[in-house]
Amino acid sequence: MPKTLPRITVVTPSYNQGDYLEETIRSVLDQDYPNLQYIVVDGGSTDQSGEILDKYSSQISHVIREPDEGQSDAICKGLELADGDFFNWINSDDLLMPGVLLELGKSSNPAIDLYTYSVSVFGENTESYLMYNRNLSAKAILRSDPYSFSQPGLWFRLPMLRECGGIDRSLNYGFDWDLLIRYLAAHPRVHYSDSVGARFRLHSESKTIVEFAKEDEQANRFLQESHRIRDKLESTLAPQFAEASKLGRLRTPWNDYLTQMLDDRERSPIAAALEILWRAATHPRVGCSRRTIGTIARLLSRYVRPKDSIGTRR
Repeated sequence: MPKTLPRITVVTPSYNQGDYLEETIRSVLDQDYPNLQYIVVDGGSTDQSGEILDKYSSQISHVIREPDEGQSDAICKGLELADGDFFNWINSDDLLMPGVLLELGKSSNPAIDLYTYSVSVFGENTESYLMYNRNLSAKAILRSDPYSFSQPGLWFRLPMLRECGGIDRSLNYGFDWDLLIRYLAAHPRVHYSDSVGARFRLHSESKTIVEFAKEDEQANRFLQESHRIRDKLESTLAPQFAEASKLGRLRTPWNDYLTQMLDDRERSPIAAALEILWRAATHPRVGCSRRTIGTIARLLSRYVRPKDSIGTRR
């Protein structure tokens, strides 16, 4: 344990999430972490967010209230003011788990570049489940897709984050994916905690749901942006990372296929698992992946669990 607890910067980008904002703010302030810098960046909310920010402004290090160009732009505004040793953002509808900042501060080690925690996903019509941040490396993430990690459970070293170029504010969907790849390519030493560090909320107004409500249109925009990110990374990172990214491009339609198989509740889970196994064996370079194994495991769990306990887990 360090003699002096390191400074931790948390940024909350906010826009018209007044139904959840106070709970998010409280989850940060109630950490009672003695060396905290907390920044809230509100893009001009027209709901009750302003009243909530007034209520807590004396306890928040910086409150910025001005129009922005979206989530990544808001986080960048907070990043410009950040002065911590560690940095992360917690969205205005998500929550930090009690005690996570103290655990992070006490475990600080100069030999570690990135600290990770699991994230609990919960919300409307959603069976709660955990997302594990495991086996993170630039190459592994490039070979997979932007859903292979959960950002609220990642804590970056601020000087290293700035050194690798920070957050690309021109990106709308994959800026955390882009950042993590660049960061791990330069700073690969990761500490994995068994603790749950944050709660990720799904609801009818969350970006994760709203952005993909018009499925085809938004999926195409996301795919175009992911290709743009890969183009940039393949031209700027070392050759071994470019090769991993090219494999990731090949796996994009395969991962879409795995999602479709999970979503198909009319098909027998055993039949779906066997079909995936056959296709993976036929095309092992694309099909043999951790995502494939995880999908098969989830399908088989539906088969062995009692029918009345099966939820809408995604």
